Amino acid sequence: MLTLAAPDLTRQFSHLRTLCGLGCGEGSKDRVLLERFAAASNRLNYVAADFSQPLLELAADQVDGVAESTLGCKLDIFNDGHLAATVGAAQSYSGAVLFSVLGNTLGAFVPGEFPGRLRKHMRSQDRFLFDGEIFSQQTLGGYDNPTNRQFAWGPLTAVGITQDDGTLEFSSGPAGDGLFAVTKHFMPKRDLLVHVGGQVIQMHGGEGLRMSSSIKYADPEVLLGLVQDSGFRVGSQWQSGDHSFVLACATVA
Repeated sequence: MLTLAAPDLTRQFSHLRTLCGLGCGEGSKDRVLLERFAAASNRLNYVAADFSQPLLELAADQVDGVAESTLGCKLDIFNDGHLAATVGAAQSYSGAVLFSVLGNTLGAFVPGEFPGRLRKHMRSQDRFLFDGEIFSQQTLGGYDNPTNRQFAWGPLTAVGITQDDGTLEFSSGPAGDGLFAVTKHFMPKRDLLVHVGGQVIQMHGGEGLRMSSSIKYADPEVLLGLVQDSGFRVGSQWQSGDHSFVLACATVA
């Protein structure tokens, strides 16, 4: 879907000078955009923002050769100070910024709140590119692939937990107001002591640890409505061939 949309984005937003990937993961989706802008003789600066240092390093490697410059920001997306600093770093470059939240990442950021938090810091020339997954009976099965599991393991590997220590399991259920939640659980094989922020957390073998949930949407209107209700005007939209993903670009209303 990004490949389909990228030519339109390069034509519509030739004024952009920076791409800021919020929750960029390993950077593969942002690379698609950077490649297209570079091919259109508009090589963008790239600000990669994520909670995981290993993922930030992968993102920097991903965009090597297609970005004008690269800056990595370790970001706690739920910390308003972190978000403001990251947005400020992207806006410190001259010109407009495209803030991307891709791979259904918005669904992990509390989608009813995050767009409004981001809007507070955006300027009229900036753009917000986001996507969302439409829930179906096939949604849960789509999580069982190497790329998604690598991303899902990110928070665990960051605190020293490896796949030798346990397994990841996924479940889904309604979350109200046209939303569905897919939740990750880590199941330790044995008792573990995990050091986080100067504290020691004990995990018992066989007792599941609930991790963050990823929100899916009953239909495209639910996703777009959450963004519009946060003070954005949604413009261009694209939908995958199987109708399972929606991608849209918004400006400050």
